[in-house]
Amino acid sequence: MIFQLEAEGEIEGKDLIKEIIASQHSLFGDIGSAKNRLHLISFDGRQGILRFHHKHMDQTRATLASIHSIQGTRAALQAKGVSGTIKSATEKYLPRLCKINGDCDRRRIELKEVSGCIIRTQGLEVDLCPDDSEWTRGSDTRYLGLTSFDLCGGHEDADGTADGL
Repeated sequence: MIFQLEAEGEIEGKDLIKEIIASQHSLFGDIGSAKNRLHLISFDGRQGILRFHHKHMDQTRATLASIHSIQGTRAALQAKGVSGTIKSATEKYLPRLCKINGDCDRRRIELKEVSGCIIRTQGLEVDLCPDDSEWTRGSDTRYLGLTSFDLCGGHEDADGTADGL
């Protein structure tokens, strides 16, 4: 589940997950909480990803909706979308939120050929949500799969051209 946090101050991930777990225990007890297996995958201060058991989606939504403060700071959590995997949730919801909110300035690529938000990096691989949707037209995904060699202008051991994209 992708969620968005609106708070009057800065909230740390550890404080957020403590409040989510406390809210879940309050609403559903120990047994209900244990069955849901709720886990915070990522949180950037404004939006994040929660993992939970698929049969407990309504409980997870209720848990997020019941939170009104975190460590004394007024806050509200809103579910933005649910998907079966972390990868598909990121593809479906985070690029769109990133473009709308403009919160991805620290994870952007600006080249003369292509620019956009970095969605995921793993080793030498980079998934990029391009600003121009023409780059992904005809594809069933919303991002480009690049390598660090594409972005830095090639590498002596890399296949293909040495001038990058």
